[in-house]
Amino acid sequence: MGGDAQWAALTARLGLLRHGGGPADPGPVVAFGTAGPVAAFALPSVGGTVHEYAALARSLDGCCEVRGIEAAGLYRGAAPLTTLDEIVARNVEVVRSAQPEGPYRLIGWSTGGILAYETARRLEGTGAEVALVVLVDAPCRIGRWRPDPTDDLAGLFIGEVLRGLGRPVRSLPQLSAAQQLTLLADQLAGCPPRPDTLLGDLERWYAVFVAHAAALSGYRAEMDLEAAGLVISAHGSQDWAPYWRGRFRGGVRELSTTAGHYGCLHLPAVTAAAAAMWELLT
Repeated sequence: MGGDAQWAALTARLGLLRHGGGPADPGPVVAFGTAGPVAAFALPSVGGTVHEYAALARSLDGCCEVRGIEAAGLYRGAAPLTTLDEIVARNVEVVRSAQPEGPYRLIGWSTGGILAYETARRLEGTGAEVALVVLVDAPCRIGRWRPDPTDDLAGLFIGEVLRGLGRPVRSLPQLSAAQQLTLLADQLAGCPPRPDTLLGDLERWYAVFVAHAAALSGYRAEMDLEAAGLVISAHGSQDWAPYWRGRFRGGVRELSTTAGHYGCLHLPAVTAAAAAMWELLT
């Protein structure tokens, strides 16, 4: 089933979190168990997690070691970052800690594409070389968001989680955020042991989602990169390629997939994205 790799990656990650030795465990850099002569860093979408990249990482095994960077705030004792500047600064710090010298390669799906682009821009601003930025169905601008008490943010969050895992989404009207998160915990009951801690994991995940949604509100890509770009568009989404095309001085390759926004990182559709990346990475 599409999303099986993402489900396995999520359950493994939650297992590490629950059996880790402290609030900082297991750390922001996620290894997908793959290898290659070069490395690429996958940036999280609005929820802050990177299990969505699991199938892509497997498809690039032997060509590129994909490392995910999870958001601050997912683990006990850590708070979400609340501004885009803080998020990008932390990404740069984590990337340079894991790989002190360039050239760097960054990947971003959905709003993770914004983080990949802005992290690349910050790296270039320090004089580092960025070889490639891969944007997978990533918007170049976000509408301004003013939270309203009637906004069903928990419903949006749960939809993001389940669609990212290739799971069906049910409408849950007139339920509080706490009730919806409890139902989501029930749906994810197949995750690793100690289900009593799962709700706490989801509450932190949801807090990151809300904080990042606010941090990205009103965003617009404005500066250019020296790097090359690969822009992948999903079926049924707004075509952002014309907007991104002029942002990469190193040239842009464009790819359209027949899969939707969530399916483009699932098998079998992800193989086309991986093939395009393989060519640019070798």
